[in-house]
Amino acid sequence: MRRLYTYGLIALLLGLLFIPITSRATHVRAGEITTRRLSATSLTYEITLTAYFDEQRGKSAAAETREVDFCFGDNSTEKVPRLLPIRFLNGGTSSINIYRTVHTFPAPGTYTIGAFIVNRNNLTINLPPPGSSEDISFYVSTTISIATNLGLNSTPVLLNPPLDSARVGQQFCHNPAAYDADGDSLAYRLSRPKESTGNCRSQFISRYQDPTVYSTTSESGGTPTFTIDAKTGQLCWDAPNRAGQFNFAFIVEEWRNGVKIGEVTRDMQIVVVDQPNRRPLIEGASLCVEAGTLIQQPVTATDPDGQRVSITAFGGPLNLTADGLPLPSGLSISPDYARLINGGTPLPQPGTATFYWQTNCNHVRNQPYDITLKVNDIVPRGTTSLVSFATLNVRVIAPAVRNLSGRASALAGGRAIQLNWAAYTCGRIVDAGLGPDTTQLIVYRREGSCSPVQPQTCTTGVPAGLGFVEVGRVPFTTTTFTDTTALRRGVTYSYVIVARNPGDVNNGGLSLPSQQTCLELPRLTPVITQVTVDSTNETRGRITLRWARPLDLRPGDLGGPYQYRIQRATGLAGTNFTTIASITTNLDRSVVDTVYVDQGSSTS
Repeated sequence: MRRLYTYGLIALLLGLLFIPITSRATHVRAGEITTRRLSATSLTYEITLTAYFDEQRGKSAAAETREVDFCFGDNSTEKVPRLLPIRFLNGGTSSINIYRTVHTFPAPGTYTIGAFIVNRNNLTINLPPPGSSEDISFYVSTTISIATNLGLNSTPVLLNPPLDSARVGQQFCHNPAAYDADGDSLAYRLSRPKESTGNCRSQFISRYQDPTVYSTTSESGGTPTFTIDAKTGQLCWDAPNRAGQFNFAFIVEEWRNGVKIGEVTRDMQIVVVDQPNRRPLIEGASLCVEAGTLIQQPVTATDPDGQRVSITAFGGPLNLTADGLPLPSGLSISPDYARLINGGTPLPQPGTATFYWQTNCNHVRNQPYDITLKVNDIVPRGTTSLVSFATLNVRVIAPAVRNLSGRASALAGGRAIQLNWAAYTCGRIVDAGLGPDTTQLIVYRREGSCSPVQPQTCTTGVPAGLGFVEVGRVPFTTTTFTDTTALRRGVTYSYVIVARNPGDVNNGGLSLPSQQTCLELPRLTPVITQVTVDSTNETRGRITLRWARPLDLRPGDLGGPYQYRIQRATGLAGTNFTTIASITTNLDRSVVDTVYVDQGSSTS
């Protein structure tokens, strides 16, 4: 009996050792789900979970997480395998893991896609008790709207990994570097981490504590805060006052034409250290350029401790995902791509890198490109590097129509104005699959004024409040337009042209206005200046007429040559006029064509 009892105890102990490996994998730090529609004719989406694992305390568990359970919000599920190879971050202390699948939804509608992993990593202070945070599952979700009018819509992608460190007593900030390839508006709000409750259900973690629970004062000594900028996505904790590991969550909302069409939740983790190191600082900027401009924007960072710094950048124009691979073709902009010269290399401070981007017409869109700038200090071994963020806001606008001019036209009885301009250079460069370019040129006119239109930097569209109204639209390949709409002689008309470049889906926008051109319809009536009776003889009488040319008519207007027609009526009050002569003219002032001698016949 003793031998049997001993063997049974060993088997039990081996079983207990096996349980933590399979059911208590302690390794998940952060993650989010993004989607991309693949077909305009089916409801097929590429769905990606980007998960960040703890490779220090959960290395074996991270290695074993070869697949993750997805719920698609349409009563279907799938075990999705991990893509290889795995990329390691922060000196190998963390890893970025991609789980990607393709799913076709049954019908248009709103779907919440969720993914869960059995265990988070341990020792997360604001998921108390910290020693048991490994018992809480990790769950994130993304909501998408599928509608025919949204086309090949994709959720925003978060290009900056959510793995940074903070220091006790200093403000910490994070920016996800969210990029929406469709040009939709993004908005940000705080949320709370979730856990799975089974069967594709989830709930907010009841034990979660707001980070300010672990704050005493802000960096400046005021009330501590934990906020996110609704427009830029800059999340800041001012300031942590306890060292340790913390998790929190926020939501990136996607809006189009005032309607919310989706949202992505990021659950992320930071580590707060208590060390004398101070965070570096970096400067952002705002730019507005016409498509075709070469941007060479310096980015400067400093470190209050005098240490070297490393500057990096994240954003759609750089064409890199969070794991450093090229963006998929459906999410990337058209080349040329931006790059950060001297980025990612140690620089003596003040350190300067250069954001370099040759823009083109495909980059035009309503929303600006937000380039997230990040600086970390290069610290001695044993010291934790700290970071700061700033935003380089770049708006690329369509250039103005050039060389606009106008002249009177002979159409519509001479009551027409013909406009001409140089060929427009910024119709969309049509790539395979994008369809025909629908860029238009919009012609605006105002009446009665030719006051200067002062160009406003980065103000696109027709100048507001100056009385311009639309009178026509033409394809961007056109270089002329004739206005015949209710024109009157003697009235001043001024014109400007604006290009409307719709781009791809929701990217497009209006161009800068052209310079204006002003003119009046020419007054066509010549004015008789002299009538001289040379002879009163009834049969040999002569009368000489002299007149002035039409005041506003110039050589070349109205498609000359022109013709003077002299008409005569009998009697001082005669009304029965008949044409007695016609004189052809090109309005050449070197030729005498404004005099006629009436000798009583129909010829001069």
